[in-house]
Amino acid sequence: MANVQDAKKRILQHFDSKGWEIPDVASALGISEQYLRRILNKPEEHLKQITDIISYYKIR
Repeated sequence: MANVQDAKKRILQHFDSKGWEIPDVASALGISEQYLRRILNKPEEHLKQITDIISYYKIR
């Protein structure tokens, strides 16, 4: 669970460093803002989506 929370933190830091807001990212991914927020609020239930976001944006 700590790794999932760490991944969430890295994703949010990446978005923040680029100046991207959640609605912008959701639009770019082709999903609703509500769904993206659900993924980020409960990352342990959405492991595949978290992994997809990390790989799509090449977050290290």
